Amino acid sequence: MSFAIIRGRSGRRHEVDFGESPVRVEIHASEETVEIFVEADAETAAEERRRFAIINIPRHQFSRATGDAARRAADKVP
Repeated sequence: MSFAIIRGRSGRRHEVDFGESPVRVEIHASEETVEIFVEADAETAAEERRRFAIINIPRHQFSRATGDAARRAADKVP
C-alpha cells in the first residue's frame, strides 16, 4: 500500500492514501533539486481527480540520504 503524509507549518497533517491502486512514480533531477512525483488512478480517473503527491528536495540532501540508506543496507548483509 502506498501513501504520503505531510505536516504543514500550521501543524495540520495531510494524507494521500493510494490504497491498493497501481501508482505511477517519476523522478526528475536537476543540478539543484530532485522531484519525486507519485500518482494513482492514472487510467481510471480524470486528471483533476487523480490522487498524487509531489516532493521537491535539494539534490545534496537526496544524495546524502540515499548514500546513508545504501550504507545501512550493506551493514545488514551477513
